[in-house]
Formats: sequence, structure tokens, C-alpha cells
Amino acid sequence: MNHVTVDIPENLMKQLQNKSDSIQNILIKALEDYLSREASDITKTETWELCGSLEIPNPEPEFIASQTETECYTNYSEQSDRSLY
Repeated sequence: MNHVTVDIPENLMKQLQNKSDSIQNILIKALEDYLSREASDITKTETWELCGSLEIPNPEPEFIASQTETECYTNYSEQSDRSLY
């Protein structure tokens, strides 16, 4: 295990004194939580892969959000409520 020196403000130290966990355990939990949130990459999800695999061959002009010579981006998903209801 590595050792780290951290300066903790007095007001936080006072709050930590009443906790049952040690400061070390609290900091480790906070680091694990931070890393789990930061490590998630939306482009690595199955939903992202599914969305990237779908293609609308002839989109209606009103749903085209942007277009280049080789790619066309639509906003059909943003209009799903209109289709569903």
C-alpha cells in the first residue's frame, strides 16, 4: 500500500471525529467512488454500440440535425415522444 500525506481543513476534521470509520477507510471509499465514476466511458457501453450500428437510409429532411458529404446525423431520438404518444 502507498502512503499519502493530505492536508484536511479543520472543519472537516471536526466532522470526521464523530464517524465510526477511520479517515483512511473514508478516503479509500471516496477514491473508489471517484474512480468508478471517472472510469465510465459512455462510448464503451452496449447502448452506444447499438446506436452506432443503426442507420436510417433515407431520413426525412425535418429530422436531419447535421449532414456532411459522407454522414448524416438525425434527431429522431429527440422526437420519440411524438411517435410514442
